[in-house]
Amino acid sequence: MSGYKSENTVATKGGKLFEHYCDSKGCKAWGSFGYKTAFGQLWFCREHKQEGEDALAGRKK
Repeated sequence: MSGYKSENTVATKGGKLFEHYCDSKGCKAWGSFGYKTAFGQLWFCREHKQEGEDALAGRKK
């Protein structure tokens, strides 16, 4: 490991995993699809992804 300023360097820990749950009413699934709207960030699961698409386009349900 020559060439480094210190042989005692410690690798920093990675960032904390953010937990995003589906924003659809009553759904407890993991929200893997994020949508940034004028009202903030919304997260939806695969089943409710269309709700996120509608929110992004400004369409109401």
